Amino acid sequence: MTRPGRKGRAREAVADVAVDQELEERGGWWTSPSTGSVAVATSVVRRLAWALMIAGPVLGGWAIVAQPSAGARPAPVVQSSSGDTAGPGGFAEMYVAAFLRAGEGSQSELAAFYSRAGDLELGGKPDAVQVGQIAAVRVQEIAPGRYWSVMVAARVLEPAPETSGFGGEQPLIRMRFFQVPVEADRDGGPLAALALPAEVAAPTGSTPKAELAYGTPLPAQASDPAVDTLSRFFAAYLSGSGELGRYLSPGTRLSPVRPAPYRSATVVQVAVETAFQDSDGDGRIGAPAGGERLRLVADVKAARPDGIARPLSYALTLAGRDGRWEVAALDATPKVTLPYLPSTPTASPSNSTAQ
Repeated sequence: MTRPGRKGRAREAVADVAVDQELEERGGWWTSPSTGSVAVATSVVRRLAWALMIAGPVLGGWAIVAQPSAGARPAPVVQSSSGDTAGPGGFAEMYVAAFLRAGEGSQSELAAFYSRAGDLELGGKPDAVQVGQIAAVRVQEIAPGRYWSVMVAARVLEPAPETSGFGGEQPLIRMRFFQVPVEADRDGGPLAALALPAEVAAPTGSTPKAELAYGTPLPAQASDPAVDTLSRFFAAYLSGSGELGRYLSPGTRLSPVRPAPYRSATVVQVAVETAFQDSDGDGRIGAPAGGERLRLVADVKAARPDGIARPLSYALTLAGRDGRWEVAALDATPKVTLPYLPSTPTASPSNSTAQ
């Protein structure tokens, strides 16, 4: 193999420089690098490999140290704004649930809610009592935005007492009630319990109750224009039969339940507000004369796809237009009369918007 002469090597060098300049202008990579380029690239790769080999153990050790302990649970931070009872209620629910499940060695878990939990003597196995359902049933604000008394109801599954000595008794399902004092360290700040939960008796029903501001429920009559509207509305709303918009007042926006949970819906009985009670007493509402608005409660029998019927109850507002009734709102609550306040109706639209 003949070696190129001086002129040949000079021409190759000029050609390499021209190609390098062209690649630099294009911003590309040269697919057939020269020997010098290969050497430089090899040196860079070698140094990078050594750097990764040295840094690997260091990064791995840092990851192990930085990883949180598997047994540690982050403390829940619940905050509440002034006048809001959802925060204290939810905090008390979590606190009572942790308290009921607590056993030997659970002090750190309770300390997330109660600062003095570390001094407690806890016995038994953790999670011996299972919490099925839990809810704050009463939240009383003692100091606005700072201090609350919360009553929590818990449905629990607890071990049966060892009475027979043979074991194998079925666990007991009980409803238990607890009173919890909750404070915020500052307005809107994190919440904390001031003491352990106090088990109390179930609340009694001696408190005056609100009364529905409707007449006696009467059987729905298919010939009644209002019942006809309601029947077609619920068929579209619950079972997807028909177009829902045909039975809504102008400006009312309401979406059907999807996927449709029932195959049919039947209006069973209707109770209308007292002012619209029929003087004849036959239970008919009749057709509207003008632009009346009527609040009522409709009891519906909805049949699931398997044929099982479920009773449902809806508070609605109907509006009269052109001699027919239309649904103006699906109310969040029925109209009521409160015994401890002036006779003031409380009804607000649920997932509907009337304009």
